[in-house]
Amino acid sequence: MSDFLLRINGDTRCPERINVPECPDDWAPGVFSAKLIKSAPSTRADGTKAGRPVTGDRVYIWINESGRDSSGGGLTAVAWIDDVIEDNSELRLKTNGLRLLKEFVPFDRAFERSPLAKILIAVKKYRPERIWSLTAEDTDALDDLIAYAGGLQDLDQVDPIARALKQNEDAIEAALPVRKQTWIKPRHGQAEFRRQSLERHGGKCAFTGTGVEEVLEAAHVIPHTGAPEFDRPENNLLLRRDIHALFDLFLISIDPGSGIILVSTQLEGSPYEEMRGKSVDHKLAASALNFHYKHFCKTVTT
Repeated sequence: MSDFLLRINGDTRCPERINVPECPDDWAPGVFSAKLIKSAPSTRADGTKAGRPVTGDRVYIWINESGRDSSGGGLTAVAWIDDVIEDNSELRLKTNGLRLLKEFVPFDRAFERSPLAKILIAVKKYRPERIWSLTAEDTDALDDLIAYAGGLQDLDQVDPIARALKQNEDAIEAALPVRKQTWIKPRHGQAEFRRQSLERHGGKCAFTGTGVEEVLEAAHVIPHTGAPEFDRPENNLLLRRDIHALFDLFLISIDPGSGIILVSTQLEGSPYEEMRGKSVDHKLAASALNFHYKHFCKTVTT
């Protein structure tokens, strides 16, 4: 058995073109593609050529965080190769046993953690897509990053919010434009939801630290549709009223990999730019955070 790092663009290489999976089912087809370079199907960290993956090999899946065809979270999953199919200029890798990281690891965070790791030094020199053949030292470095980020999700781990996302797709899409129409949206049960949010987040805005209760609101990350899963604590943030409005408009978000605040270019020149890059203790479910991040990325590119 050999180990490989598959570093690819999400829009063109991932199942269903999903860059940031909310649960393994998002990548259920399990087929990833990579550019086929017959003279060097894969490359080692020292620059030498290596062979291509085969059935039974293990693959670490890294979705590029930025670029024309990608908005992934970095190191995202580990899987086993079930089959390898050569298709014109591509290798199609059918996988099984895929497990997502509990928290994705973008390159900057990975390199900050392990600046001497040979595989990361090599990846830094060559940022585009590539299949990397890994040594035991390389896999140790990647496994350390996975452990640093909280490990892999359990195979039997069920995220009720992720499941509800699948079951309520139409209702969520209908709710998104509605919640953008007004800043204040009183609902049945909102008082209890707000009370829980105040307690969970220590009575302070998660983004600004504001502790004036009169200007704080409980924000649903995935919009309220009536599904009870979306009223769970892992789907709420306590936000200052103006921050809540910007969050609902996907003009600010949180990077799933690093946990830092992202600010849309539409807010350039505004005081909100000062939040960019600050770390947030968000306490959100990965599925909720990834949902918001994906919509933020769509807003930025439109």
